[in-house]
Amino acid sequence: MKLKKRLNKIKIFIFARGGSKGVKNKNIIKIKQKPLIYYSIKIAKQIVNRKNIYISTDSKKIKKIAKINGVNIIERPKKLASGKSPEILSWKHAIKTIQRKKENFNIFVSLPATSPLRNKLDVVKSIK
Repeated sequence: MKLKKRLNKIKIFIFARGGSKGVKNKNIIKIKQKPLIYYSIKIAKQIVNRKNIYISTDSKKIKKIAKINGVNIIERPKKLASGKSPEILSWKHAIKTIQRKKENFNIFVSLPATSPLRNKLDVVKSIK
């Protein structure tokens, strides 16, 4: 199946909690006057419609960035936002949240907020 036909079946998720063990508030640190998470949102928008982009977070500041950029927010429970919580549990929570809204998809893409140097081609190749 061609990628264009599959685009409606793709959901892109960005997992960005507020706390950080190493660099405080790393997901919103400014790089070229933009918060770090912005670069993942920008790539996601080049691939799918905004309605298919979700940010899973517990942070008010990250939620504000998501709203400014017109993408969906998944409220991440505090128990899934600690440094000791495996990310896979946040993935499962996000999937269940989307399924409860009766939104169907068959391709799950996770774009880390801390990888600003990737480009659209990198992500498209991984989807293919």
